[in-house]
Amino acid sequence: MPLLGLIGFPLSHSFSPRFFMSKFERLGLHDWDYRLFPIEHISELPQLIENHKDLVALNVTIPHKQHVLRFCGTLSDEAAAIGASNLITIKRNGQLNELKAYNTDYYGFTESISDWYRQIHGKALVLGTGGASKAIQYALKQLNIDFDVAGRSGPLTYQNIRLSGYQLVINCTPVGMYRENGSPEEYLPLHYEDVRPDHYFYDLVYNPEHTAMMRKFEGKGARVKNGLQMLYLQAERAWTIINS
Repeated sequence: MPLLGLIGFPLSHSFSPRFFMSKFERLGLHDWDYRLFPIEHISELPQLIENHKDLVALNVTIPHKQHVLRFCGTLSDEAAAIGASNLITIKRNGQLNELKAYNTDYYGFTESISDWYRQIHGKALVLGTGGASKAIQYALKQLNIDFDVAGRSGPLTYQNIRLSGYQLVINCTPVGMYRENGSPEEYLPLHYEDVRPDHYFYDLVYNPEHTAMMRKFEGKGARVKNGLQMLYLQAERAWTIINS
């Protein structure tokens, strides 16, 4: 039975099993399966692959998108340029497992803003510095959109960056994501008083569909979008790669 899966930690309320199991059903692939593998440390990956001989590919999410590359013998051009992967394929060659890294996040983002974002002035601001952020930075470069990156530390931080200098703001952090423990809604400590009606705010978080940060921007008249469409688009791209 061909097996697909998702590695990351934690993996509560993941979109991937529902998406792929529905796809298997529509395509009549009744012998295919999809499983969640919540591994806390990426060092567990080789043993996971060894224990599941039917694994043909793994989706990769927080916090492993960058660290997974060191286990991959081959990187796609996009994964190499981005420095992060959200998909690895697994080929069995005798006792050897040949892993190849891909990145479809950048594709999902690029396609999802094509009919939504209308650049008028200013730059984009990328919030976060992890693997998702790296994919978004790559996409912005391909789109010739100038941008800055803010994080918790460094020259540009969430506390000192002024939103007035940007038109498009993209949250690439998990802040605001639904947690099983019922923790209160979160948002980054930004200068929300700078938000204008001509701002565009894109939150890669999709669960909940309307995050606290989205509401803060929307309350000032800004256009907002969550990461659900991007998620579907990157997943479709991943399926195409798996079957190529």
